[in-house]
Amino acid sequence: MLYSKNSRETRSISDRTTLLTDYALRTKSENSGENDSSQYSLENSFRIKLDKNTNFYLSNSFLTNNGTNINTGASSTFRDGTLLNENNSYNKNDSRNNSGQSRIYFSKKLNEKGRRVSFSMSGSAGESVNDNLIKSETLFDQEPGKNDIRNQRSYSKTLNNRYDVSADYAEPISDSAKMSISMGYNTSYNRNSRDVNDFNSATGDYSKFNVDLSNMMRQQNNAFVPRVGYELNKKNINLWASANLNVTQMDVNARYNGQDYKLNKNFALPEFNLNAWSNKDGKNISVYVGSNYDIPSAMQLTPYEDRSNPLISYKGNPDLKNTWRFYGNMYYSKYNQLKNTNLYFNFSFNYQDNDVTNNRHFNKETGGQEITYINVSGNKSIYFGSGYTKTYKWKDNKLTIGPRVTFNHRFTNGFVDGDRYTSTAYSVTPGINLTYEIKDKMTIKPSYSLSYNQTDYKNYVLDRSHTTSNVFSLQSINYFGKNQDFTIENNFTYTTNSNIAPGFKKDFYFWNASLGYTFLKKQMTAKVMVYDVLNQNQSVKRVITDTYIEDREDLILKRYVMFTLSYKFNKFGSKKG
Repeated sequence: MLYSKNSRETRSISDRTTLLTDYALRTKSENSGENDSSQYSLENSFRIKLDKNTNFYLSNSFLTNNGTNINTGASSTFRDGTLLNENNSYNKNDSRNNSGQSRIYFSKKLNEKGRRVSFSMSGSAGESVNDNLIKSETLFDQEPGKNDIRNQRSYSKTLNNRYDVSADYAEPISDSAKMSISMGYNTSYNRNSRDVNDFNSATGDYSKFNVDLSNMMRQQNNAFVPRVGYELNKKNINLWASANLNVTQMDVNARYNGQDYKLNKNFALPEFNLNAWSNKDGKNISVYVGSNYDIPSAMQLTPYEDRSNPLISYKGNPDLKNTWRFYGNMYYSKYNQLKNTNLYFNFSFNYQDNDVTNNRHFNKETGGQEITYINVSGNKSIYFGSGYTKTYKWKDNKLTIGPRVTFNHRFTNGFVDGDRYTSTAYSVTPGINLTYEIKDKMTIKPSYSLSYNQTDYKNYVLDRSHTTSNVFSLQSINYFGKNQDFTIENNFTYTTNSNIAPGFKKDFYFWNASLGYTFLKKQMTAKVMVYDVLNQNQSVKRVITDTYIEDREDLILKRYVMFTLSYKFNKFGSKKG
């Protein structure tokens, strides 16, 4: 059984610019929060070997979490310098979350080598309850008649249940290959409800039921999943492949704004995966490709309008298609033990057809958004990374040099105010790591990386945007004392960002330090650590997406001191003889 309790303070400042066809929206916001939470978790499992060919496994887990979260926020939106809206809000949320799951697995090897049958069954259940006090004031300077003042209490409850059953049979077809077939069935039930009551000045409590903001949704999914698999195990090569058909029935019943909605969908979606890998003479290579379909969520499919946020509304689209994904990864590495070198390459890609994306419509007079959902095809991304390390050794010294580079490419289709646009994003990040060690005396690890990001647009008000960041870090460990019982550790990071808006820090420092002492034959260690010595651990960055550019500053954690005491068990018993 584990228990944890946490208290955390958050703070953020952001400056976001949304570039539209005829004008630009600029939103400045500040948010702060306090969160207190406690968590209990319990896990148990056991395995029984009924005989040499039969295994039985059972596992259970339970988790409960209680918390209180208080958030305050303020924002203002401008259109080319003209104030459109101002929002001030206070939210206090008391939450309770409980979840549990169990799994049973049975397998039996039959007489033939590699012939096997197995059966598994699992179930999970969860409940989440939130009691939220909401006080907000949204003022629309150009259209005062649309001002939105709220003083309300929202009580929401979410129930999630899922049960899975599957049976599998594997048959060898040679001394190194086997085929398998399986049949799976799963059913899930989800229920979400939200009851909102406005403050009643006549009674002094929250008793005026708000029909427009209250809602309920029930979703039942049933799926049959037949699957066929192939596995090959040779001395220097391994291969695993599978294909399955996901036959799903979705039933949704919802009530929003006092109106009932029903949705019934049936799907038959194929999926496949192929994984091959080889290891020989220090060379490793692996290839993975796969394809699957994603079903849009019930909220994206149901054509209700959710106006729980006074500045953003959402409306589903029942005509959405399923998203098809094709993805893959290839990894290669070569290690030379005699020369102390290692080289690696990593490449991955992802392509999406009928991807579900937001179709945003902006109100020119209020600055508010109306978001619907639409399918787009052709979204894709590519990643490439490579690195090389070389180690030099002499006497008690060791030096390791490790240059590296990564490249990312992302192509995105999107819609703003009904107009289609495309964005092409690139990022290149070269860097280098160095490690110098003097045995039992010190270790120094400096590193540096430069990241350049650029996004090009078509059919958009902006042609190009870019940002650059530099990160330098230095880690050190020093050993001293008669038997190197004392250690001093330092971890220093310096980050700079370009093109940050006025009012945001372009650079920041981060420094952790600790002092440790090892005793009792080096089995017990006492350590004192100071987190964020300079007390300015703030994350400052510029984020470029396909629809906006945002400068953001977040408080991560305040400076604190932590003491730890650890004991290392070398052995639990001894053998005499």
